[in-house]
Amino acid sequence: MQCGVLPAVDRQLLLFERWLAGHLATVTDPAHARLLHRFATWHQLRKLRTKAGKGPLGNSPACEARHQLIQAGSFLTWLTSRGVLLEGCRQPDLDAWHSENHATRRPAKTFLNWCMKTGRMPDLTIPVRSTGNPAPMGAHHRIAALQRLVTDETLPLRSRIAGSLILLYAQPVSRIVRLTIDDILHDGDHTLLRLGEPPTPVPEPVAGLLRAYL
Repeated sequence: MQCGVLPAVDRQLLLFERWLAGHLATVTDPAHARLLHRFATWHQLRKLRTKAGKGPLGNSPACEARHQLIQAGSFLTWLTSRGVLLEGCRQPDLDAWHSENHATRRPAKTFLNWCMKTGRMPDLTIPVRSTGNPAPMGAHHRIAALQRLVTDETLPLRSRIAGSLILLYAQPVSRIVRLTIDDILHDGDHTLLRLGEPPTPVPEPVAGLLRAYL
């Protein structure tokens, strides 16, 4: 190949083709294997070969193609477990699959679009969820939310307490749910919460919510 006798073969493309053969061999459902093979052949490999013709692929395109194929297979297996064929997939099915673990489902978008474009499944809307960090809550909105939590008795007490602690101390939910009654301390007329050491004073009326919970 270096002498120009044979055309150069992109290393990443070659590695992907080898991985593809091995991966498809592990797919136990023959119909799924055939569909995934078509997707890989007519969409993924065609795209990778076009890119490789313009320059070295690098690892990212091939890695992305692997993730796409893995999630495509996961989607087909999930549908089968629900007794649904690909051509019978409906919007509630697609929504339910994405809701289980949205972040890991995103690579399947290419496969889903390909299936819709080629008429293998109905034309549905692929759920989109923003993964960016939301804008921080302004002071005015934070105070208004806190006022509602301490005064609105129609809300569950546990929710009022959790929301108040998040707004007051910027504690993550994962930390809030680990708190126990033993973390609520009394020092004379003062109520403290063991968020760390030393315990943190809790102002009224949030302290009243904690006492009501005891």
